[in-house]
Amino acid sequence: MAQFAWPAFTKRRHDLHLVVAHAPASVCEDLAALMKLLIERLQPEGDFALSSEETGSETVLFCAFERAGDASVLIDALSAQEANKHPGWASEFHCSIDKATVSAVGRKRLP
Repeated sequence: MAQFAWPAFTKRRHDLHLVVAHAPASVCEDLAALMKLLIERLQPEGDFALSSEETGSETVLFCAFERAGDASVLIDALSAQEANKHPGWASEFHCSIDKATVSAVGRKRLP
């Protein structure tokens, strides 16, 4: 498995599997680092890329996977649900990350 830069990796998005995680801005100091840690612990076999968007109230993480099986492991770990809001992906799932999820992954929670 290797992590790639988002723009180059997602050029061929019709072959990739997208997992989108939504979290309140205050849930974790570095949500992208948390997601990377979780993905590494799940030991994906294929390549992946991460991207994030922050608003005043929410952080949205986009995780693209080369293999459907790798996406499925993250989908199961985060109880994601299918939701096709971004056209052009092989599959798309969404989930929410709360403080309990952050704690379960082993990162420091914010008050």
